[in-house]
Amino acid sequence: MKLNLSDSGTLVNDFFGKAVETVARSTKFVQRVSPLNGRKFLQATVLGFIEKPDASLSDLAQACLDLDVEISAQGLDQRLNERAVDFLKEMFSEAMDQFKNEMPLSLSVLQQFTAVYLTDSSVLPLPVNMADEFPGCGGNGPVASLKIQLVFDFLQGNLAQVAFRPGREPDQKYRDYLEILQPGSLSITDLGYFHLDSFKNIMFERDAYVLSWLLPSTGLLLPEGEPLDLAMMLRQHPREAFEMDVLLGKKKKHQLPCRLICIPAPQEVAEQRRRKAKETARRKGRTPSQAHLALMDWTLFVTNVPSSMLSIEQVALLYRVRWQVELVFKLWKSYCGLKRIVGLRRERIMVELYAKMIGIVLTHFLIAPLRMSQGSQTHREISPIKVRKTFQRFARDLNRSLGSLPSFQDVLCEMLACIQRFGFKEKRKKNPNVCHALTQVSIMCGLDAGPHGEQPLTIY
Repeated sequence: MKLNLSDSGTLVNDFFGKAVETVARSTKFVQRVSPLNGRKFLQATVLGFIEKPDASLSDLAQACLDLDVEISAQGLDQRLNERAVDFLKEMFSEAMDQFKNEMPLSLSVLQQFTAVYLTDSSVLPLPVNMADEFPGCGGNGPVASLKIQLVFDFLQGNLAQVAFRPGREPDQKYRDYLEILQPGSLSITDLGYFHLDSFKNIMFERDAYVLSWLLPSTGLLLPEGEPLDLAMMLRQHPREAFEMDVLLGKKKKHQLPCRLICIPAPQEVAEQRRRKAKETARRKGRTPSQAHLALMDWTLFVTNVPSSMLSIEQVALLYRVRWQVELVFKLWKSYCGLKRIVGLRRERIMVELYAKMIGIVLTHFLIAPLRMSQGSQTHREISPIKVRKTFQRFARDLNRSLGSLPSFQDVLCEMLACIQRFGFKEKRKKNPNVCHALTQVSIMCGLDAGPHGEQPLTIY
């Protein structure tokens, strides 16, 4: 497996190149000759927030000075207007289109699919004055909040889709992710996105696969069309993993053919689920039924992936991959600065948001081809947090060298060498990382050749 450093360096350098000025003028961010042109503004904000995730206007003004642009914090604040928002919004869209990794994880259990999409959301609080545009959820939550909907392609390591929605909008209402699903891809979602119309679209219109927890209130039919009493069936079944064919949904327009995967939960997990269910019901003034509480003894999945592709054990393990998107949001909030966006003016907030999101896209572009760079059998997996910290340390040098491709590639090469030496997670003999666990399952099922089938990643 090879990482073409020359191509990566050229792509990043070109992104900050002359074409930026065309976007700056089309959005009217630049209307006359100015020392702070579109390219330098883009560099200063994106690389400035990478270097200092909580950068002040003064910090960003210093990033401008690194590019030989003298501007005060007040002068920079005046440039953070609606035209600047439009400019960075357009450049974020360009970044999403351009920075795509083409090196999939070398895990055969995943490579059965054209892509493995993880869909989830995270909410950011906003100042009260933005409540009309981004209303919050109400109750004890913030009056204004932004919900980021993310579709992450775990196989390639790419941000497949990012959308900004009002905080109060339920996940179930978000359907845009359906538009990007490729034939033969796998969509993994949690119960927030459980919707039979969406599953029908995935299975029959997108010709793709779905994997989800079962929403307990969903009607189930046997393949012959007879109703299935799930609670009664589970009470009568031995506490061991099993599966059965069912039709998902009782209405004629649904009745989706799926595998129902039933796995007994450890007693402590079941009790924890019941406590959580009772507390949720109490807050809503309800009382959970005994049948509902009894279902907490089982972990229930539904999928249309055939057993010839995924066994029961593989289904359970593959669903663990969904938690990787939680780690993505942790990276964004805690280490990329999304947890704290300063200012009260909408324009300043949105400029900071888009600038940080462009830096996030660049971060994932660098992480993706290195995720298992020493071969899946060495138990080594890249640490996105360590990569981001290294990126942060080199951000100023990258900012200064952009525009000179040889100099920029020298800095980028030094940074990637540092990542390859210090950027990996610690080895874990117990509770292996999910990629290593998937590798073990692939080998056991004869999907991978084993240790000698891997080639180390080289940079040239």
